Amino acid sequence: ISSLSSLDTIAMAPLEVSAEMWQYARVGHCADEMFETLENEILLRDFEQFSTQHFANIAWAYVFLKFSRFHHLSQSGNKLLAAVLVASEARLPEFTLEELRQLGQVILATRQRGNREIGFAKKVHERLRREHLGIESPASSDFHMHVSEILSQLGIDHVNEVKVFEGVYHIDVVVGSGNPLDPQGKIAIEVDGPTHFVPHTHQPTPHTSLKRWLLEREGYAVLSVPYFEWGPLQGDGVAMAYLEMQLESLGWDTKAGKLRYMPDSLTRQGPFDDNKDTVFAGKDELVKRRSSQ
Repeated sequence: ISSLSSLDTIAMAPLEVSAEMWQYARVGHCADEMFETLENEILLRDFEQFSTQHFANIAWAYVFLKFSRFHHLSQSGNKLLAAVLVASEARLPEFTLEELRQLGQVILATRQRGNREIGFAKKVHERLRREHLGIESPASSDFHMHVSEILSQLGIDHVNEVKVFEGVYHIDVVVGSGNPLDPQGKIAIEVDGPTHFVPHTHQPTPHTSLKRWLLEREGYAVLSVPYFEWGPLQGDGVAMAYLEMQLESLGWDTKAGKLRYMPDSLTRQGPFDDNKDTVFAGKDELVKRRSSQ
C-alpha cells in the first residue's frame, strides 16, 4: 500500500483514506510515499465530502505519526493538517464526544508548553468541559484494581481514574500531591495492558507515548506498570516489593509520602516544541500559516 499511485488514491472514498491513515498511525508506522500521495490528493478534494470523523482521524493520524517519527511533516502535510483544522472549526458543533477527544489530543500535542488557549483550542476545550460535566469516570480493569489494592496495602494514598485535560485523558492512578507545582510533586501510575503496546512487542504505541509525554510536561512523574511485568509476579508480597522499587526509582519517599525531588521532565522537549508551524490557535491563524507555506 505504500506505493499507492495517484489514480489509486483518487478512487478511494474519504472513509477509506482516513481509516488507512488512522490504522498506520495507531501503531506508529509511516509509509512516507503513501502519505505524501494522500496529502497532495486530499488537498485537491472538496472537504464537503468528508465527515467530522474523517477530519478527526486525519488530524489525529498526522499528529501521532509526527510524535512517533520525531521529524517535521512535509510541506503538504502541514498544509493538510492546517486545512483539516480550519474545516473542523467551521463544523465543530457536529463533532461527537470521541471525535472531540481526538481533536483535544491534537491540540495538546501541538500547543507549546505555557501558551494559553485561544481561538480554536479554547473552543474545543470549552466544549469538552461541558460534555464531561455529567459523565462518570471509566470503569477500572481487574489489573488496575489489583495495583490499587497493593498500593493500599503499602499505605500509599492514591486516587483512581483522575480526569485531566478536560477529559481528553484519565490517569489510572495518581499518588502524592494534586498540584503539579507543589514542591512535593505527584506521580501518575499508568496500568498498561496489551492495547498500550504495538502488537507482538513491548514498544508503547504512539498514543501511549504521547499521553506519557503530555503528563510529564504537566509536572507528573509517570510510572508505567506493564502487563508483561506485573503478570509473572507471584503473590502480593512480591507485587508490593515491585511497586515500592518502581516508586523509589522515581524519587518517591515511602516514609514521608512524597517525592524527594521534582521530575526533570518539566523541561523535556517533545516533537512539536520547536515547530511553530503547528501551534494552532484559531481559524485566522491557521489560514495565515497555511498561506505563508
